[in-house]
Amino acid sequence: METIRTWALTVALSALAGGIVWLLAPKGSVQKAVRTVVAVFLLCAFLSPLFARRGMAFEWLLPEEAAAPTIAGFDEAVSRQLQKAVEEEISKRILDVLEGRKISGQILIRTDILPDGGINIATAKVTLPRGTNTSGLGFKLEEAAGLEVEIITE
Repeated sequence: METIRTWALTVALSALAGGIVWLLAPKGSVQKAVRTVVAVFLLCAFLSPLFARRGMAFEWLLPEEAAAPTIAGFDEAVSRQLQKAVEEEISKRILDVLEGRKISGQILIRTDILPDGGINIATAKVTLPRGTNTSGLGFKLEEAAGLEVEIITE
């Protein structure tokens, strides 16, 4: 009984709101368009119990969707490509800072693929020749790479 009462109240309030909008609409073609919109609105309010519980069901209209075929190893290949792209981007940013200071060194970025497909940056290391001036370099590398970079001098 509560469902019918709620439905009747919904239809009544929809009719009231639609009537007010229709009365406030200017005369002419705009009022005709508003009348059409209000009619569709009232029709939806009137038919709301038919699709309120499960959503609208169109199984009779659309054929069942076949499960999308999966390509073996596709997700793993995408994750590896993403991992490689992340490593290359971080390496490039570090290399730009080193080249700006005219320093040569080796860059080691190690990343892991997480179970959800995300990428974890495990370590970022830069190996520089012994005697290289590293003052302020750590800050610049961290700023450029967006993560802490370990500086090793050999």
